[in-house]
Amino acid sequence: MQRTFVPAAIVALTLAVAPAAVAKEITKAEVCGAGGCAAIAGAAGRAALMEGGPPRTPPPAAPYYEVNLEMDHQGGGFSYTAVPQRHAFRAEDGAWYDMPPAMVALVAKTGAHRRAFPAAGLIGAAAPAKPHPAVAATGDSPLWPEGVLIAIGLAVGGSLLVRAARGSRGFGPASS
Repeated sequence: MQRTFVPAAIVALTLAVAPAAVAKEITKAEVCGAGGCAAIAGAAGRAALMEGGPPRTPPPAAPYYEVNLEMDHQGGGFSYTAVPQRHAFRAEDGAWYDMPPAMVALVAKTGAHRRAFPAAGLIGAAAPAKPHPAVAATGDSPLWPEGVLIAIGLAVGGSLLVRAARGSRGFGPASS
């Protein structure tokens, strides 16, 4: 009888512990910015924060929030950096992923009353695009001096054309 009791006790203990190990639910979720943190209420909202998209390239820097999630299993949890303006988030391992529309909306709505962290502090963002230098009206400009001479020539030519047109139609001063 003792032989069957030990395996039965092991099976019963395994079945009792297995659901607790599998059922990892989010017990607390918050969106944090420079202006503080705001909690996400409701299981549906917290679950939406777990739905990530496919991997992507790092986005250009933009204001961002830190999303913190706590699990009910042994106090574990994780966090990620959300950049709703770019529809992207960065996981703890540094990889970038697309943010689904529901996640973007939830983070933006929750963070709306909190000041986001500034874009300059975003780690792992793509380098900003290099601006094209503006052409100044200096000696290095392709429009100086040829462009100015052409403009003056067109103005003088237009003036002569108008004067010639007036002379042929009789719009000038009356002759006696």
